[in-house]
Amino acid sequence: MLPSEVERCFGRIPAEAAICYRDLAGRHQWGTNHEQDFPAASVIKVAIMVELFRRVEAGKAHLEERVEIPPERLVGGAGVLFELDPGLRLSLGDLCRLMIVVSDNTASNLLIDYLGGLEVMTGAMGEMGLSARLGRYFMEPASGTRDNRMTCADAASLLLDLRRGQLLNPGLTALALGVLQRQQYREKIPQRLPPEVVVGHKTGELEGVRHDAAIVEHRQPYVLAVFTRNGGHAWEVDEHIALTSRAVYDWVEKSV
Repeated sequence: MLPSEVERCFGRIPAEAAICYRDLAGRHQWGTNHEQDFPAASVIKVAIMVELFRRVEAGKAHLEERVEIPPERLVGGAGVLFELDPGLRLSLGDLCRLMIVVSDNTASNLLIDYLGGLEVMTGAMGEMGLSARLGRYFMEPASGTRDNRMTCADAASLLLDLRRGQLLNPGLTALALGVLQRQQYREKIPQRLPPEVVVGHKTGELEGVRHDAAIVEHRQPYVLAVFTRNGGHAWEVDEHIALTSRAVYDWVEKSV
Protein backbone atom coordinates (compact mmCIF):
# COMPACT_ATOMS: atom_id res chain seq x y z
CA MET A 1 0.00 0.00 0.00
CA LEU A 2 1.08 3.54 -0.70
CA PRO A 3 1.72 5.82 2.28
CA SER A 4 -1.40 7.96 2.73
CA GLU A 5 0.34 11.26 1.98
CA VAL A 6 1.80 9.82 -1.23
CA GLU A 7 -1.54 8.31 -2.23
CA ARG A 8 -3.24 11.71 -1.93
CA CYS A 9 -0.80 13.33 -4.38
CA PHE A 10 -0.61 10.33 -6.70
CA GLY A 11 -4.40 10.19 -6.94
CA ARG A 12 -4.49 13.75 -8.28
CA ILE A 13 -2.34 12.99 -11.34
CA PRO A 14 -4.68 13.76 -14.28
CA ALA A 15 -3.90 10.54 -16.16
CA GLU A 16 -3.88 6.77 -15.87
CA ALA A 17 -0.85 6.36 -13.64
CA ALA A 18 1.49 3.80 -12.12
CA ILE A 19 4.03 4.24 -9.35
CA CYS A 20 6.77 2.00 -7.96
CA TYR A 21 9.02 2.68 -4.96
CA ARG A 22 12.02 0.64 -3.79
CA ASP A 23 14.64 1.62 -1.24
CA LEU A 24 18.22 0.48 -1.56
CA ALA A 25 18.24 -1.20 1.85
CA GLY A 26 15.24 -3.38 0.99
CA ARG A 27 13.19 -2.06 3.92
CA HIS A 28 10.28 -0.66 1.92
CA GLN A 29 8.72 -1.39 -1.43
CA TRP A 30 5.29 -0.49 -2.71
CA GLY A 31 3.45 0.46 -5.84
CA THR A 32 0.17 0.84 -7.68
CA ASN A 33 -0.45 -0.42 -11.22
CA HIS A 34 3.30 -1.03 -11.39
CA GLU A 35 2.97 -4.39 -13.17
CA GLN A 36 0.80 -2.91 -15.94
CA ASP A 37 2.29 -2.65 -19.42
CA PHE A 38 2.84 0.94 -20.63
CA PRO A 39 4.37 2.49 -23.74
CA ALA A 40 8.02 2.65 -22.68
CA ALA A 41 8.83 6.00 -24.33
CA SER A 42 12.45 6.99 -23.68
CA VAL A 43 12.78 5.37 -20.24
CA ILE A 44 13.78 2.16 -22.03
CA LYS A 45 16.96 3.92 -23.17
CA VAL A 46 18.43 3.15 -19.73
CA ALA A 47 18.43 -0.53 -20.69
CA ILE A 48 20.27 0.31 -23.94
CA MET A 49 22.95 2.09 -21.91
CA VAL A 50 23.28 -0.84 -19.51
CA GLU A 51 23.63 -3.32 -22.38
CA LEU A 52 26.29 -1.17 -24.04
CA PHE A 53 28.23 -1.06 -20.78
CA ARG A 54 27.83 -4.82 -20.33
CA ARG A 55 29.48 -5.26 -23.73
CA VAL A 56 32.27 -2.91 -22.65
CA GLU A 57 32.79 -4.93 -19.46
CA ALA A 58 32.95 -8.13 -21.53
CA GLY A 59 35.56 -6.59 -23.83
CA LYS A 60 33.19 -6.69 -26.81
CA ALA A 61 32.90 -2.91 -27.18
CA HIS A 62 34.96 0.17 -26.38
CA LEU A 63 33.42 3.52 -25.52
CA GLU A 64 36.11 5.29 -27.57
CA GLU A 65 35.10 3.44 -30.75
CA ARG A 66 33.73 5.85 -33.34
CA VAL A 67 30.53 5.29 -35.31
CA GLU A 68 29.56 7.05 -38.50
CA ILE A 69 26.15 8.75 -38.54
CA PRO A 70 24.61 8.10 -41.98
CA PRO A 71 22.26 10.90 -43.10
CA GLU A 72 19.49 8.36 -43.72
CA ARG A 73 19.57 7.31 -40.04
CA LEU A 74 18.87 10.81 -38.72
CA VAL A 75 15.48 11.10 -37.03
CA GLY A 76 13.72 13.97 -35.30
CA GLY A 77 11.97 14.25 -31.97
CA ALA A 78 14.23 14.60 -28.96
CA GLY A 79 17.92 15.29 -29.33
CA VAL A 80 20.30 17.37 -31.41
CA LEU A 81 22.04 15.15 -33.97
CA PHE A 82 19.46 15.85 -36.67
CA GLU A 83 20.34 19.55 -36.34
CA LEU A 84 24.04 19.03 -37.10
CA ASP A 85 25.94 18.75 -40.37
CA PRO A 86 25.99 15.23 -41.87
CA GLY A 87 29.10 13.07 -41.85
CA LEU A 88 29.82 13.12 -38.12
CA ARG A 89 31.68 10.26 -36.47
CA LEU A 90 30.97 10.07 -32.75
CA SER A 91 32.27 7.71 -30.10
CA LEU A 92 29.98 5.14 -28.51
CA GLY A 93 30.41 7.05 -25.25
CA ASP A 94 29.22 10.27 -26.87
CA LEU A 95 26.21 8.50 -28.40
CA CYS A 96 25.34 7.07 -25.00
CA ARG A 97 25.56 10.45 -23.30
CA LEU A 98 23.40 12.04 -26.00
CA MET A 99 20.85 9.22 -25.66
CA ILE A 100 20.45 9.77 -21.91
CA VAL A 101 21.26 13.42 -21.22
CA VAL A 102 19.15 14.92 -24.04
CA SER A 103 17.28 11.72 -25.04
CA ASP A 104 18.64 11.85 -28.60
CA ASN A 105 16.63 9.44 -30.77
CA THR A 106 19.24 9.17 -33.53
CA ALA A 107 21.92 8.22 -31.00
CA SER A 108 19.55 5.65 -29.48
CA ASN A 109 18.80 4.03 -32.84
CA LEU A 110 22.48 3.87 -33.77
CA LEU A 111 23.25 2.15 -30.47
CA ILE A 112 20.43 -0.36 -31.01
CA ASP A 113 21.98 -1.17 -34.40
CA TYR A 114 25.44 -1.47 -32.87
CA LEU A 115 24.17 -3.85 -30.19
CA GLY A 116 22.52 -6.16 -32.73
CA GLY A 117 19.02 -4.83 -33.31
CA LEU A 118 15.62 -4.90 -31.66
CA GLU A 119 15.34 -8.63 -30.93
CA VAL A 120 18.83 -8.79 -29.46
CA MET A 121 18.05 -5.83 -27.19
CA THR A 122 14.77 -7.42 -26.08
CA GLY A 123 16.69 -10.59 -25.21
CA ALA A 124 19.27 -8.57 -23.29
CA MET A 125 16.52 -6.94 -21.24
CA GLY A 126 15.22 -10.41 -20.41
CA GLU A 127 18.70 -11.26 -19.11
CA MET A 128 18.41 -8.17 -16.89
CA GLY A 129 15.21 -9.64 -15.42
CA LEU A 130 12.86 -7.30 -17.27
CA SER A 131 9.62 -8.04 -19.11
CA ALA A 132 10.22 -5.00 -21.36
CA ARG A 133 10.10 -5.26 -25.14
CA LEU A 134 11.82 -3.20 -27.83
CA GLY A 135 9.64 -3.61 -30.91
CA ARG A 136 10.50 -0.56 -33.00
CA TYR A 137 13.15 2.07 -33.50
CA PHE A 138 12.54 5.50 -32.02
CA MET A 139 10.33 7.74 -34.17
CA GLU A 140 8.96 4.77 -36.14
CA PRO A 141 5.15 4.43 -35.93
CA ALA A 142 3.84 1.97 -33.35
CA SER A 143 1.46 -0.80 -34.42
CA GLY A 144 0.53 -4.03 -32.66
CA THR A 145 3.66 -5.79 -31.44
CA ARG A 146 5.82 -3.16 -33.15
CA ASP A 147 5.99 -1.03 -30.05
CA ASN A 148 8.27 -0.48 -27.08
CA ARG A 149 6.66 -1.64 -23.85
CA MET A 150 7.71 -1.56 -20.21
CA THR A 151 6.18 -1.72 -16.76
CA CYS A 152 6.83 0.76 -14.00
CA ALA A 153 8.23 -2.16 -11.98
CA ASP A 154 10.68 -2.89 -14.82
CA ALA A 155 12.02 0.66 -14.67
CA ALA A 156 12.38 0.58 -10.88
CA SER A 157 14.01 -2.86 -10.90
CA LEU A 158 16.53 -1.83 -13.57
CA LEU A 159 17.59 1.29 -11.68
CA LEU A 160 17.71 -0.51 -8.33
CA ASP A 161 19.93 -3.28 -9.70
CA LEU A 162 22.14 -0.69 -11.39
CA ARG A 163 22.51 1.36 -8.20
CA ARG A 164 23.26 -1.76 -6.14
CA GLY A 165 26.08 -2.66 -8.51
CA GLN A 166 24.42 -5.89 -9.61
CA LEU A 167 24.58 -5.21 -13.36
CA LEU A 168 28.05 -3.76 -13.96
CA ASN A 169 31.48 -3.55 -12.35
CA PRO A 170 32.07 -0.63 -9.96
CA GLY A 171 33.75 1.63 -12.53
CA LEU A 172 31.05 1.21 -15.17
CA THR A 173 28.32 1.46 -12.51
CA ALA A 174 29.71 4.84 -11.44
CA LEU A 175 29.93 5.94 -15.08
CA ALA A 176 26.31 4.96 -15.78
CA LEU A 177 25.04 6.69 -12.64
CA GLY A 178 26.96 9.84 -13.57
CA VAL A 179 25.35 9.93 -17.01
CA LEU A 180 21.87 9.60 -15.46
CA GLN A 181 22.65 12.42 -13.04
CA ARG A 182 23.34 14.77 -15.96
CA GLN A 183 19.84 14.32 -17.39
CA GLN A 184 18.66 17.74 -18.57
CA TYR A 185 14.87 17.23 -18.44
CA ARG A 186 14.16 17.82 -14.76
CA GLU A 187 10.53 18.91 -14.63
CA LYS A 188 9.17 15.72 -13.04
CA ILE A 189 10.73 13.72 -10.17
CA PRO A 190 13.58 16.18 -9.33
CA GLN A 191 11.57 19.37 -9.83
CA ARG A 192 10.37 19.97 -6.24
CA LEU A 193 13.15 18.21 -4.36
CA PRO A 194 15.74 20.22 -2.41
CA PRO A 195 18.46 21.47 -4.79
CA GLU A 196 21.21 19.61 -2.94
CA VAL A 197 19.56 16.23 -3.57
CA VAL A 198 21.33 14.32 -6.35
CA VAL A 199 18.94 12.60 -8.77
CA GLY A 200 19.92 10.28 -11.60
CA HIS A 201 16.97 9.64 -13.85
CA LYS A 202 15.47 9.14 -17.30
CA THR A 203 12.28 10.72 -18.54
CA GLY A 204 10.03 9.58 -21.36
CA GLU A 205 7.40 11.43 -23.36
CA LEU A 206 4.98 10.53 -26.13
CA GLU A 207 1.59 11.99 -26.96
CA GLY A 208 -0.44 11.56 -23.75
CA VAL A 209 2.49 9.78 -22.05
CA ARG A 210 4.73 11.29 -19.35
CA HIS A 211 7.18 9.07 -17.45
CA ASP A 212 10.11 9.47 -15.09
CA ALA A 213 12.25 6.85 -13.35
CA ALA A 214 14.86 7.99 -10.85
CA ILE A 215 17.51 7.08 -8.32
CA VAL A 216 17.32 9.61 -5.47
CA GLU A 217 20.56 9.86 -3.47
CA HIS A 218 19.10 10.41 -0.03
CA ARG A 219 20.49 9.40 3.38
CA GLN A 220 18.38 6.35 2.59
CA PRO A 221 18.76 6.11 -1.21
CA TYR A 222 15.69 5.02 -3.11
CA VAL A 223 14.29 4.42 -6.56
CA LEU A 224 11.02 5.96 -7.72
CA ALA A 225 9.28 5.41 -11.06
CA VAL A 226 6.06 7.10 -12.16
CA PHE A 227 4.43 6.21 -15.50
CA THR A 228 1.36 7.94 -16.98
CA ARG A 229 -0.77 7.61 -20.10
CA ASN A 230 -3.94 9.16 -21.54
CA GLY A 231 -3.08 12.31 -19.62
CA GLY A 232 -4.28 15.87 -19.93
CA HIS A 233 -2.01 18.87 -20.35
CA ALA A 234 1.64 17.80 -20.20
CA TRP A 235 2.63 20.59 -17.80
CA GLU A 236 -0.17 19.60 -15.41
CA VAL A 237 0.81 15.92 -15.41
CA ASP A 238 4.46 16.86 -14.88
CA GLU A 239 3.56 19.11 -11.95
CA HIS A 240 1.57 16.38 -10.22
CA ILE A 241 4.38 13.87 -10.77
CA ALA A 242 6.70 16.43 -9.13
CA LEU A 243 4.30 16.86 -6.20
CA THR A 244 4.04 13.09 -5.79
CA SER A 245 7.84 12.86 -5.83
CA ARG A 246 8.07 15.47 -3.08
CA ALA A 247 5.51 13.57 -1.01
CA VAL A 248 7.66 10.44 -1.36
CA TYR A 249 10.78 12.37 -0.35
CA ASP A 250 9.06 13.82 2.73
CA TRP A 251 7.80 10.35 3.71
CA VAL A 252 11.33 8.93 3.40
CA GLU A 253 12.68 11.82 5.52
CA LYS A 254 10.25 10.91 8.29
CA SER A 255 10.98 7.19 8.08
CA VAL A 256 14.79 7.40 8.32
